[in-house]
Amino acid sequence: MYVFLSLLLVMALALLLLLALVIYGRLVVRNQRKALGALRQNGLAFLCRPTLGMQNLAGFILSVDQNSVALWKVGLGQPVQIQTFPSTGARVAPTTVKVNLARRSSGLSITSAAAERLDVVIYPDPTMSYSSPADGAFLDLVCDKIQESLARTPGSYE
Repeated sequence: MYVFLSLLLVMALALLLLLALVIYGRLVVRNQRKALGALRQNGLAFLCRPTLGMQNLAGFILSVDQNSVALWKVGLGQPVQIQTFPSTGARVAPTTVKVNLARRSSGLSITSAAAERLDVVIYPDPTMSYSSPADGAFLDLVCDKIQESLARTPGSYE
């Protein structure tokens, strides 16, 4: 009898842990979508991972607008800007980004006029399922859109 109750208790705790992880994931994805929507009102925004970004559970968003290029960290709370530099004179180029200690992926390198550099791997918009990093034609399209946005003068946005 005690063995059965112990087994039932362990299964209930495992199910509770799984439910907590699913709820956490849904909340994070919802916050990422809200942050992407807010940032896209002012310019371009993409879900991404910076160099060694897989060592963190939070999501990251690359935003490019008429004034700046910024990397945002998005978790359960408010988005936090962790790196920014002026978009004037910045350039974007394809590169290979080290996403964790053992894996590299195709990505983009954005370099400011003052030689600040931001290497990111671009991902599709957030979902509750696994999504692989952008590569090929989609990565080229994102690179072109960012380059086009960076080429605009600050006064050309309306």
